[in-house]
Amino acid sequence: MSQMPQPPKLSSEVLGALPWEIQAYIGYLESQIVLLTAQNQALAAKVQELENRLAKNSSNSSKPPSSDGLGKQPKTSSLRGKSGKKPGGQPGHAGRNLKQVADPEHIEVHTPTSCSGCQGNLANATVCGVEKRQVFDLPDVAIVVTEHQAETRVCSCCGHKTKGKFPEGVRGPVQYGERVQALAAYFEHQHLIPFERIAQLFEDLYGITLSPGTCSNMDKRLSKNLEVFEANLKAHLLACKILHFDETGVRCEKKLNWIHVVASTSATLYNLHKKRGCEAINEHDILPRYSGIAVHDHWHPYFTYEQVTHILCNVHHLRELKYVHEQEKAHWAEEMNQLLLKGKKMTEVARGEGRGALCPQMLRCIEEEYATLILKVGRSYMDAGDAESTNGDEVSKAGLNLFRRLLHKMDCVLGFLKDLTIPFSNNLAEQDLRMEKVKQKISGCFRTFTGGQISCRVRSYISTARKQGWRIIDALAEAIRGSPRFLPLHNF
Repeated sequence: MSQMPQPPKLSSEVLGALPWEIQAYIGYLESQIVLLTAQNQALAAKVQELENRLAKNSSNSSKPPSSDGLGKQPKTSSLRGKSGKKPGGQPGHAGRNLKQVADPEHIEVHTPTSCSGCQGNLANATVCGVEKRQVFDLPDVAIVVTEHQAETRVCSCCGHKTKGKFPEGVRGPVQYGERVQALAAYFEHQHLIPFERIAQLFEDLYGITLSPGTCSNMDKRLSKNLEVFEANLKAHLLACKILHFDETGVRCEKKLNWIHVVASTSATLYNLHKKRGCEAINEHDILPRYSGIAVHDHWHPYFTYEQVTHILCNVHHLRELKYVHEQEKAHWAEEMNQLLLKGKKMTEVARGEGRGALCPQMLRCIEEEYATLILKVGRSYMDAGDAESTNGDEVSKAGLNLFRRLLHKMDCVLGFLKDLTIPFSNNLAEQDLRMEKVKQKISGCFRTFTGGQISCRVRSYISTARKQGWRIIDALAEAIRGSPRFLPLHNF
């Protein structure tokens, strides 16, 4: 920040020789200079803060890509960098192309009736070859109505009348079946279609009237049936070796609430709470009882649980390093960025070769480079930060906070190098939360807290079903029937 030029100081002898009116006027001007200098510094700091906010986008901070806007273009390319590969499927990729099946449901034979050469009749000609082409299509979509009749019969011995029992779940004179309810729940919670549009969809495709109120009642019954699954899901997650934690703000009942996610490669748990911190984490009762590896961002409340091994998300670090490099022109940030990416590449190569860990020499090399870089930066950068930065601007604070984290949390930053089962980032949790942000864009909020809880529970089941490889429509139908699927409880 440029300093205003200081006016020359008048000696006491010169000042005392002046008339008192001029002395008073000089004193007034000096007070105005002090006031204006303070105002200028405050305005400059505010301008710097606003410029820092404008400089942040999805590539150098935790802001979502949707916040970039259509008119904003990132200054540089994605953190992924250029892979050098051509677009499309890569060599060795199995692919998922449509393939012919051995037992098609229908076969239509197209027989030539006359010879294309001499126009002779081919009715009794010998078949010398068949070319097959298959068309995959949907059958005519129609609702199937099943009528259940409970007979009442009179005993020939005593004359007592006995009525047959309806199947479990068949309660009313008319009702929608399990698969209709499962499909409605899938449309709502996986594809985030509002009740009114779900009703229209069923009207257009199936010719049945499914009111928004009916969809809401289906939701409540499904959520009730999934209570036992949620208890099983928590026990399953507690047995996992690695869990990912994250949270995101949502509007609920016109107030800010938080959706918390606990994710593994095999299951997902969503919870809605009015708070973001330890109160919510304790109530959800996963992290307080967990003793494995917890992957998360650097949010402080996670570190209050000391019984877990903490691993920090390095994609967050890459974004912040990019921001500090762009705004502060700090070369150490770019060097640290390259060092973390170098370590990531080493782990990818080791996994590709089937190794369970980096060789000790590689690990020691990365750790020494990391420590050397930290020490080199610390001599000047940290000293300036201990004085609360030289000018108090936000850029210095951002760089200082990041530097201190990298200094004091080295084991949490480089944990992915010591155990190749540990991921480089917390992307798994962030990806599981992404659809919750889409939900917020579509509907804006949850109108009731209960509705938010129902959404979290059903989405937990659907997300887990996808990770488990279950056929989702079948898993939902079983849950609606009252028999949701369960997860194993052994260690992972």
